[in-house]
Amino acid sequence: MRTTKLTEEFCKYFKIGKIVEAKPRSGQKQVYIVEIGKEMFALKVIPGADERIARELQIYDRFKDNPGIPKVISVEKYGDELVVIEEFIKGEDLNKIADTYINDSYKVRRLITDISEILTPIWIQKCIHRDLKPNNIIIQEDGKPVVLDFGIARDLDDETITPTGFQPFTWNFGSPEQYSFKKELISYRTDFFCLGIIGYYLYTGDLPFGRSRFSIAEAFTGPQKIFEVYNEEMNDFLNSVLKFSVAERPRTIDQFNKLLCL
Repeated sequence: MRTTKLTEEFCKYFKIGKIVEAKPRSGQKQVYIVEIGKEMFALKVIPGADERIARELQIYDRFKDNPGIPKVISVEKYGDELVVIEEFIKGEDLNKIADTYINDSYKVRRLITDISEILTPIWIQKCIHRDLKPNNIIIQEDGKPVVLDFGIARDLDDETITPTGFQPFTWNFGSPEQYSFKKELISYRTDFFCLGIIGYYLYTGDLPFGRSRFSIAEAFTGPQKIFEVYNEEMNDFLNSVLKFSVAERPRTIDQFNKLLCL
């Protein structure tokens, strides 16, 4: 029973009064913004949900009191699909308002700090996001971020579920260790690197290592890039977290936060 387009029967079953928006499909998930009663929710339809989806839901449950990630309202099987209803986060996709951060060092560093505060309790519990990017960050009306989509997040104490030689990630916001398929190097310092890319992208309006997967992969095999963006705080931050070598990045969460100079 497929519900790529939500059927009348499906809407009646879940008491959906209105389908407000169908988001672009992401991997195996289709996300809708729906109205149930007088409230808005994010509804995810996942065909043939696998262990990765189970892990995502476990992470949401473990950190359900974290105000920086959406709360899961319900999880239910419908036919051969898994239907997840989440809290709807009102705000703007960071990618859509990225240009409002250009050349504003304080605003960029404030946002990265806020994201780090959301992720700190998750990192401390040895979980990592692995897919931090502007499309996975919603900026609320008060300017505070919410981090979405822990679909490829990983608890470092769990056994890997990806085949040898494969690492899921988004190419334009990926780290060198993801590009080189070195699972043993994945840690919260991978998330540090991805936040560095986001910081550079927001501040300059461009990507730090190229605009294609090939050019980025090539950059990661070359000499370490040195950044000069004409702002001392941003230079210090970028040149510390965007190290190709994991061992050269900040060793602790506290060191990472101190680099933001807030």
